[in-house]
Amino acid sequence: MNRSAHGSIRSSTSTVCSSKSFHSKMDKVSERLYDIVKSGSMVKRAQNKKRFTPVNYKQRWFELTKKSLSYFDLENVERRRERGRVPVKGVRLVETATVSGEGGDPFAPSGFPFQVGYCESNDQQQSGRSVPQYILYLLASSETERDDWIRAIRQVCEEANTPKSYRYHPGLWTGKRWSCCKGISRATFGCQAATHWQEANNNPIPNPQLILKST
Repeated sequence: MNRSAHGSIRSSTSTVCSSKSFHSKMDKVSERLYDIVKSGSMVKRAQNKKRFTPVNYKQRWFELTKKSLSYFDLENVERRRERGRVPVKGVRLVETATVSGEGGDPFAPSGFPFQVGYCESNDQQQSGRSVPQYILYLLASSETERDDWIRAIRQVCEEANTPKSYRYHPGLWTGKRWSCCKGISRATFGCQAATHWQEANNNPIPNPQLILKST
């Protein structure tokens, strides 16, 4: 067999593999789109998981499924990259938030903020914890859109029988204290009562001693 024939075979094989890869990718995209409960664009505040990372706000495309809340750099399903995700089993609270105002972030953009408090689901030490390990602050374009997101996320999380917080901080952790109550401990149960979850097992019985320690 001559070189030309070998080249044609390799080219044909490469084309078939590329075609299979493309169809496999599109099948996964179609499956994911079918599973989406809600999607839309919102502004995301940097979570600052690392101590010295700068605070910034970026527009992201969000998709909620029964397994996770994921966010991407673009809406385009072919060109976008996933920037992060919050597993539903890790969610501990979903509440409105105040990111600007007294003691808050003076550089926060306009919008209607809310928060998703969660723990890393792959961390066994955090699996039974009701106080969030991290908080994702999001800004919706309208009050109606914010309410719709909160309702959708909470409804999905109701099906995950995991611990939920019964108190929360409506403000921001500034690095030294909470903007809402001026509390100096980040790992507290919060200064306000959280919205009650419909699933009975999701609402832990408050421990008065823990509440006293956190205030």
